[in-house]
Amino acid sequence: MPETLHVVAIGDSLAYGAGDERGGGIARRLEDELEARGIRDVETVNLGVNGARTDDLLAKLKTKRTRDAIAAADAVVLSIGANDLFRSAHSRQEILRAPFEIAERILGRLETIVAQIHAINPRARVLVLGGYNPVPSHEWASLINQYLEMWDVALAARFEEDRRVEVVTMRDIVTAQRLSRYDNFHPGAAAYDEAAKRIAGMLLRELNAA
Repeated sequence: MPETLHVVAIGDSLAYGAGDERGGGIARRLEDELEARGIRDVETVNLGVNGARTDDLLAKLKTKRTRDAIAAADAVVLSIGANDLFRSAHSRQEILRAPFEIAERILGRLETIVAQIHAINPRARVLVLGGYNPVPSHEWASLINQYLEMWDVALAARFEEDRRVEVVTMRDIVTAQRLSRYDNFHPGAAAYDEAAKRIAGMLLRELNAA
């Protein structure tokens, strides 16, 4: 088991920790989780930005601070893509009209992002966060849940040949009962707790097997 571990969280509001009533999000919780599991020294860097889309992240990957942080990382926790859907003026109509076409477009950008992370740091593990339903009481909730399940399957399939990448399922963690009491949209503290536990376990299994 490694004695030190450097982890970077990067991407959108889920990477940042929006909605967390106790603050810190996934990044801060990973320090506690990993140290509790025997890692002597854990350093996390939070580079998440509320509202970030894939084009924002691609631009961020060109900055020195971001590249330096990734270059020093043992693992990168990546959350991106949701805002490409929901911040478009016509996103609802597009999702209903051509869901697979939209998913394929976003997956292509995500693949480019992961390739750039690999180029900066070929040895770092990349854990890509899956989707969750932020509006479980919405009239389209059933359709959204089906879409999210298909998205996670497509995400795993896209990276199944890349041993440095693993998808972290989130839709069973961020449930209606675990949404933030601040905005009832982002994960709350309990959801971030569970996400950090899952990611810590995955990281240690991967690192010990390496």
